[in-house]
Amino acid sequence: MTLASAGHPPPIMRLPGSGTRPLEVPPGPVLGIHADADFPVTEVPLRPGFMLTCYTDGLIETPGVDLDDSIAALTGHLAQADDSDLDALIDTLVAATGAHRQRTDDVALLVLHFLGQR
Repeated sequence: MTLASAGHPPPIMRLPGSGTRPLEVPPGPVLGIHADADFPVTEVPLRPGFMLTCYTDGLIETPGVDLDDSIAALTGHLAQADDSDLDALIDTLVAATGAHRQRTDDVALLVLHFLGQR
């Protein structure tokens, strides 16, 4: 898989037996700033059970909370979440990051789960 970033928080990778961690993807410029902008790419090998969670900062930003701490918390929630039902997993992540509070930004969340089938 090939990834590029326009400045979003790092995607979180989960591999069976290898743990869950933010994936280092060098950020490119914000979309729309430069028509001919180059975006660095990161390649990640797909293995059965691989899960990638991409999200916007609106999911994790809380006034007064360090962004790295929020990313670490989301990483922990993903590590503990049951992956047998992606709809339920997404609901769990949204709830764990503050579904009870007023959000100050839009939220986008995408979870990809590669089962190793073609």
